[in-house]
Amino acid sequence: MQKVMVTLPDELLQQVDAVAKDLKQNRSRFVRQALAERLERISRHKFETLLAEGYQVMAEQDLKDAEAYLGTFQHIGEE
Repeated sequence: MQKVMVTLPDELLQQVDAVAKDLKQNRSRFVRQALAERLERISRHKFETLLAEGYQVMAEQDLKDAEAYLGTFQHIGEE
């Protein structure tokens, strides 16, 4: 594990210390967990965004396929 120096506004540091104390954790452990949770949320959001984009592409392709399929039947009825 490495030590890093981070500059925080006084008010934020006071909030961190107060919450860490309530949770019976030291500041370092609280900050590590908070950063890990934030990174997990960012990763999950990126994954969910990719899924949504994939579903949108699939829906567009499904619509094109359905329109082509229906178009085939329309031509048969015209003959």
